[in-house]
Order: sequence, then C-alpha cells, then structure tokens
Amino acid sequence: MAFAQNTFENGIEVLKSHAENTRTLWREQAEQVQQRQQVDWQPVVNNAIAAQERNVHYAQSVVENGAEVLKSHVRSSRDLMQTLAEQARKQQEAFQTLARESVDTYVDFLFAPFAYYRQAPDTAESIAWQGVETAQKITRQGIDAAHKASRQGVEAAQKATRQGQQAAEKATDTMTK
Repeated sequence: MAFAQNTFENGIEVLKSHAENTRTLWREQAEQVQQRQQVDWQPVVNNAIAAQERNVHYAQSVVENGAEVLKSHVRSSRDLMQTLAEQARKQQEAFQTLARESVDTYVDFLFAPFAYYRQAPDTAESIAWQGVETAQKITRQGIDAAHKASRQGVEAAQKATRQGQQAAEKATDTMTK
C-alpha cells in the first residue's frame, strides 16, 4: 500500500512540476513575442531536458521501490513457508505420538481379555502404522513443495530486481546521450 501511495504522490509531484515549468516558459515566450524580441528557444530545450531528468528519476524510484516491495514480500513468504514447514513437522510428530499411543492403548485393551485374538490387534497395528507412514510421506511432500515455492519466489525477485536495474541503467544511459 505504501508503495502505491508513494508512486502516486511522486507521479503527482512530477506532473505538477512539469505543468508549472511549462506555464512559466510559455509566459516568458509570450512576453518576448509581445515585446517583439527574438524568441530564445534555449529555455524550451533546457525545460525539456529537465523534464526528462525528472521522468527518469521518477521511473528509477518506481523500479527501486517496487523491487524493495517485492523483496520484502519474498522474505515474508519465505518466513511464512518456513513457519508452515515447522508447524507441519510439529503436527507430524504430534500425530505420530497420538497414533502410537492410540495403537498401544487399543492393543492393550484387546489383549487383556482376549489374548488368543492376537492376530486382529497385530493387523490393526499394522494398518495404523501404514497410516502414520502415509501421513509422514504426505507431510514431507508438502514441506518439499513449500521449499520449492520459496526458492522460486526468491529467484523471481532477484530476476525482477536485475531487470529493474537494467532498465534504470538504460534510461540513465539514454539521458546522458
């Protein structure tokens, strides 16, 4: 939001400056014409050059501020992804503990009165452990996807920053020529 507001305010200031300089220049030229003096075009050229310099400065500030906003968003996204990955790991550990305790309790419950039905609890335990392993696999895949998305975001921000800097350099080079 601050980026958009800053860009808008800077754009308004550049436009006001252009308008005021143009108004002043036209007044001066009109006075010279009324006084039947030869019109001096050097102020017009100087005004155009100054306007171009203001435009370049404005464009550079937009690119630089945009790159900073993008970097900030990438950092925030990376931090969020790391937090999510950590929470997923904690949830996985909690689920494993809960599953293990549930299975142990269930097995103990079944073995107490019905010791000869040993095969049924073994099967239930096996199924429960398969569920735990499946949950672990899914969690690992989620963490891998989060890391990949974070890396891609950082790469995109770096690319955008380089492109912005290149554009600013080209604009500056064009100005100096």
